Amino acid sequence: MKPHSLKNWLVAAGLACLAITTALADEPYPSKPIKLVAGFPPGGPTDIIGRVIAQALGKELNGTIIIDNRAGAGGVVGADAVAKSKPDGYTLLVAVESSQTRGQALNPTLSYDQLKDFTYVRNVAKQRNLVVVNPEVPVNSIKELIAYAKANPGKLNFGGTFGATSHIGGTLFDARNGTQLTFVNYKGGAQPITDLMAGVVQVGFFTEATVAQHIRAGKIKALAVAAPERSPAFPDLPTLQEAGSKPIDLSPWFGIAAPAGTPGPIVQKIAAALDKVVTSPEFLAQLETLGAVPVKVSNPDLYTKQVAKEIVFWNDWAKTLTTPLAR
Repeated sequence: MKPHSLKNWLVAAGLACLAITTALADEPYPSKPIKLVAGFPPGGPTDIIGRVIAQALGKELNGTIIIDNRAGAGGVVGADAVAKSKPDGYTLLVAVESSQTRGQALNPTLSYDQLKDFTYVRNVAKQRNLVVVNPEVPVNSIKELIAYAKANPGKLNFGGTFGATSHIGGTLFDARNGTQLTFVNYKGGAQPITDLMAGVVQVGFFTEATVAQHIRAGKIKALAVAAPERSPAFPDLPTLQEAGSKPIDLSPWFGIAAPAGTPGPIVQKIAAALDKVVTSPEFLAQLETLGAVPVKVSNPDLYTKQVAKEIVFWNDWAKTLTTPLAR
């Protein structure tokens, strides 16, 4: 090849590469399905809320969002998978406090950094938790539950997923009221509810969405709302504080996070879409049926600060425990 021909070829090749790079950079997002990782099995609160968010967010982004259930260790398995994913906006996480703010407090050898390994996009919704019991437990109020638990230390089991509010709820309930419940660990959020109805465990601290139908069917007895406010779905059900317990707020939140290093324009596009989601009448109606409410004010900066603040709280809380939490 002659020198001037080689030069022309190199110039042409360079221009072709530049054109391809520019085309890729200008490629609209999303141009392929987005994977939204939920760190819990199907049927639990994170999976349920995650699917509602996925549907609404996909509509706003004019794309397809697929739920990927990666269950284990209170959401840690799913969070770890996202932290190690390519930061291109096509792998997102249904972020929950069990893996994002309590993970290190419960597991000092956590495989990821709860702040540095994620880009927090927006907090989206939160749910109310209810304190419930098997109908065979001879109590009809929180005061009676506290008295019965004190009279029978260690004999009442409560089921949940390690690190989730179903677990932390019982731990805080014991600490605030001087009771001694026995924790039974489950991989996901659905099985402990089934076992509560069967009497395998006797007490539960579950989200309203997962137990409402069973309460109405008489298969589970509700005693109180573990939130600052009563539930519109169960207006006669008192809050824990109203019912005679020390106040406990077990309102789990659900947000969207991405791997650290996700491009800013993509993060902002997702955040802007979520701003529209939380004001959508259709989305709000779906949340209401799940005993959830939208987080009206949030953005990447506010969400990151919220997570950082909660990490400090839970790390300090873990230091106050007289005995380690067993899995």
